[in-house]
Amino acid sequence: MSKLEAAQRMLTWLVQEGGYVHPNAEVRDDASSGLGLYATADIGEERLISCPFSVAITPTLAADAITKVCGVKDEDFVHDGERWSERMLAAAYVGLHQLYTAEEWPEALKHRPYVETLPTPSTPHTWTEAERGLLKGTNLAGAVEKQEREWRAEAETLRTVLKEEGFTWERYATLNAAVSSRAFPSALLRLPDGSATSGEKVEESYPVLLPGLDLLNHKRGQAITWLSSKIPSSKGDIEAISFISPGQEAGEVLNNYGARGNEALLLGYGFVIPSNQDDTLVLQLGGMSDEIVAALEKQGLEAGKRFEVGRDGVLPQELVRTVRVMMADSGCSCCGGGDDHDHDDDDGHDHGHNHGHDDEDDDEDEHAAHEKEVNELELELDVLGMLGNMLDDKLVRLEDVPEAEARPEIAEMASTYRQGQIDIVSAALEQLTERVDRVEMLLADGPECPCGC
Repeated sequence: MSKLEAAQRMLTWLVQEGGYVHPNAEVRDDASSGLGLYATADIGEERLISCPFSVAITPTLAADAITKVCGVKDEDFVHDGERWSERMLAAAYVGLHQLYTAEEWPEALKHRPYVETLPTPSTPHTWTEAERGLLKGTNLAGAVEKQEREWRAEAETLRTVLKEEGFTWERYATLNAAVSSRAFPSALLRLPDGSATSGEKVEESYPVLLPGLDLLNHKRGQAITWLSSKIPSSKGDIEAISFISPGQEAGEVLNNYGARGNEALLLGYGFVIPSNQDDTLVLQLGGMSDEIVAALEKQGLEAGKRFEVGRDGVLPQELVRTVRVMMADSGCSCCGGGDDHDHDDDDGHDHGHNHGHDDEDDDEDEHAAHEKEVNELELELDVLGMLGNMLDDKLVRLEDVPEAEARPEIAEMASTYRQGQIDIVSAALEQLTERVDRVEMLLADGPECPCGC
């Protein structure tokens, strides 16, 4: 059975379960974008496709089915001291559908027509080891390695608890890729009055699978409307989540996954967008001593924070402040090197922060103010220099493209992602160069010390 035939069969099943598909909508398999939903004619502002709440793959549905099929108890759903995550439950439930033949099919597994349509996204977890080497020097390389370690441990838990040797690492990686690429937030499964479905808690939101609705591909900036309501069906009025056409012209019906850079798209969905305007670069400062951590805390700054830089190259001010605190050479031990700090008169120490203002001290005060101004400008140059060195190192690693045997489409995606990161670093270095020039000009052209020193 082809992917297109499987998708058509799934939509028929969806309608039988109480769902809805607009008469002018059909599924197609496009050579470039894969399976998708298409309008065969213009559609006004109408309900285009609906998925019943009862068909959604939620943690409760998954856990109940796994319990019935594998004979496990509720207390068995524990991994690394915590209850299985919603993603792990969904992956296990979907995976069980792949381990049984039609002759031995368990009644509790109700999503066979849907599972047969799930893709195998080209996320880095499904790449070969050589292909993953194409990510060397990028932030994504470390994220993939960390996630793989976690997922391998989860796969071992599934094999042990469910007594299903079919949950190999390779299968589990594919299952997680499919779940991450098709998941929706559970907040969609709430009626307008705020009531929840399937016994889930209203205040929580987690990934759920919504058969049929996940056929829609992504377009940045696409206007979308989701509506949770009761709809008429062959089974009477039922609760469902519907995609409302915003005035759909004939052609592909598109969803909007939100503002996601290529790092998130590649990790979660297995595709990238050339020159993605939502790309970001993550910078993180390490190697901090306890003294620096304490100094940052005094300034309300977080040690080890991850800072995002966009395509404009503008560095977050909090990142600049953090580096300034790290580099400040302060004689005030209570401040730990922070700038812009004051002390009350009764704090028990002065450090020269407060001065008398007798006439004979005016020259001394003016000299101290000038010296402070020069010191601050010189510190600013040191801060910008440190940031520049960090970005230079990052650029060298990004431009050192490793050679690897890879499928052409994988190599292209890795290159597109890497180029986006290079573009951001280059833009940030340009911004830093301009700031350095301005500070150096202030130092060169600034006023002389009033005391004439």
